[in-house]
Amino acid sequence: MRRGLSGLALLLVACPAVALETDQFYAWGRELPDATLALNARINADLEDVLAELPRGAAPPPCAQVRRRIAARFRFLIFGPVEVWAAHSALVARIPATPEEELVYRRESLYRRMSAIDPAGWLPITATISLNDVRIGTDKLTHFFNEGHYYFHWYEGARRPGQSDDPAAVERAIGRGIFTERTLLGKAASGVFSPADLEANYEGMRFFIGLCEGETPQLETTPDGYRLTRPFDWREYVTPEWDESYQPSIYSRRRWREVAPEMRRYCARLDDPQVVAQRTAYRERDLVTVTEQRMLALVRQGKLPDPVEFSIERACGAYRFPGAGEAGVHAEGAAPP
Repeated sequence: MRRGLSGLALLLVACPAVALETDQFYAWGRELPDATLALNARINADLEDVLAELPRGAAPPPCAQVRRRIAARFRFLIFGPVEVWAAHSALVARIPATPEEELVYRRESLYRRMSAIDPAGWLPITATISLNDVRIGTDKLTHFFNEGHYYFHWYEGARRPGQSDDPAAVERAIGRGIFTERTLLGKAASGVFSPADLEANYEGMRFFIGLCEGETPQLETTPDGYRLTRPFDWREYVTPEWDESYQPSIYSRRRWREVAPEMRRYCARLDDPQVVAQRTAYRERDLVTVTEQRMLALVRQGKLPDPVEFSIERACGAYRFPGAGEAGVHAEGAAPP
């Protein structure tokens, strides 16, 4: 028991106990230029800076040490430096884009019904950007680097000695991520369990593993020190599951009573040509991810609500099977409402 409590205490200290929300529905039907090139350039510049700061003239440090330096470069307590940059840089298009638009966003987002005494409403609702032609909240950038590094720690701690690729350790990391999303960082804290956050966490773990491991690690040593074998590219990681208007969140009963009426304001936009094209493109790229597989198992066991129950199709009363337009984890055999 004591060991379990100490582990929970460490998690409370290590993870930022904050649940930033985002609303991709608000950006529906609005033009949003893709920011992949700008954000790729920002990450690669940071990576090159870290490598340039490594000591010269001696034996290169272990790759694991370089990975820790990279993690430290991108992590922060609440708002990661890349997220802050994306939320303010003129190089990144976003919705909302100005302080005035942010005030409107706050008043009209899915979460506008949160009361002044609701802790989930004390923090900003993050803007939407386009990355790899997927519309995501800027909070996903912090999830990728911050929670992604925690996933890596959990993976590394569970990995069997000598194993460079351990699916059981990956499963362990995903399981702990689901636990934190259900408790400290998600549903218990804000009434919102975000599978999209979990997808960004998992891809961040993949990034940290791939820095030093795998068939083609991203870092290699040369006579002049470490170098990147290939530039960082968000297109290796970002999938349609990062868009919370496509990959539905799970809500507590109280939060769903607040969110569902706001979601129904977007029902008519399901027929908007831009929205139809966007969701069609998502479906063509949509795969069942390892995170979705784990969640689906929990749904089938009755341990997790099916996110499809909180989709806009359900909120609007227009049930569609996933292949015909409804996204998210879906338990086999579930009957339409």
